[in-house]
Amino acid sequence: MLFISETWRLVLPLLLFPCLFTAASVSSSATQNARAGVPPGYNSPPYYPTPKGGWVQEWQAAYAKAAVVVANMTLAEKVNLTTGTGIFMGPCVGQTGSALRFGIPNLCLQDGPLGVRNTDHNTAFPAGITVGATFDKKLMYERGVAMGEEFRGKGVNFHLGPSVGPLGRKPRGGRNWEGFGADPSLQAIGGALTIKGVQKSGVIATVKHLVGNEQEIHRMTNVVQRGYSSNIDDRTLHELYLWPFAEAVRAGVGALMMAYNDVPQPLIFIISV
Repeated sequence: MLFISETWRLVLPLLLFPCLFTAASVSSSATQNARAGVPPGYNSPPYYPTPKGGWVQEWQAAYAKAAVVVANMTLAEKVNLTTGTGIFMGPCVGQTGSALRFGIPNLCLQDGPLGVRNTDHNTAFPAGITVGATFDKKLMYERGVAMGEEFRGKGVNFHLGPSVGPLGRKPRGGRNWEGFGADPSLQAIGGALTIKGVQKSGVIATVKHLVGNEQEIHRMTNVVQRGYSSNIDDRTLHELYLWPFAEAVRAGVGALMMAYNDVPQPLIFIISV
């Protein structure tokens, strides 16, 4: 009995220590992760309904011209122009139809983040994460110009980049390298300068993926799976995930690509504003 009691006297603390450690960790974690209340004015209430385009002064003339063209289109021309075809159905990863009566050709939308995809005699440019690590604004811009020139030379109208989402919440995310880094300011600056460089070459840049596209697996809902939902609170959304997209808009980006994943319903309206 003495042997048993002595054994338990030694073993019992070893059995209890992990439990005590876990409890202490949970308590410490709860204290560390406690968040202060959001100050007044830091919430973005949902905006219903989403405002129509054309209210930004710089785009008013373009919207006016587009309205005149659309008003004179047939239904077939509208469908042809807006439906488009996807990958493996043309020379590009995506292409629109044309409306030749109005002088609108079919448009080529092409990847990718390192240069022109699925073609030869093109440059494999440094990855976004590598460019971001230089913190060199001039280099970021010049890379954008060079990429734009190659896309234009291949007959591409839309460069499907730069990528500023994923931001890099998951370190093992398979597409983190496309962006410029996990810091939203670095991501925003790298994206904005790339956009200016690409569009200086006469190619439309397409900032992507809006928003919360932080992993590839289960990224989209289809007949065999339910895609994940990125549930992001309002303050985190604006201070981290949306910041690079806002700077892309300020840089004059011509197009924006949505993410495949779900987002909470109220978030859709916040984004659209």
